[in-house]
Amino acid sequence: MRVELRIGEVAVPVELNGSAAARALAARLPQTLSMSVSSVGCCGQLGFSLPCDAADVHPGWSDGDLNYKPEGDWLALFFDDEKNSARYGGQVTLGRAAGSLDALHDLAATHDVLIENAD
Repeated sequence: MRVELRIGEVAVPVELNGSAAARALAARLPQTLSMSVSSVGCCGQLGFSLPCDAADVHPGWSDGDLNYKPEGDWLALFFDDEKNSARYGGQVTLGRAAGSLDALHDLAATHDVLIENAD
């Protein structure tokens, strides 16, 4: 399933994987989430928990990953610092950006991000 994150004027298509957490997120869309932009990604706290299999929890990310952190119910779209990301544990990958993330490097501050089905 493909979803789209609208962060400011930037639209990022994301292809979700088949994990329980990804399916649960898709079932709750559309959602608007306040996300802060940092030097490595856009991150915000969901207002609900997603189910996840312990086997899906891992450290770090790859640039372009949409990840969920069960501890705190954080959702993040990462666009940088993959090489140093292993120090951040408890990640569940929900999907991967299907396009360029270059425009995200120019964003700052906090945005209301609309996440919706794109299929």
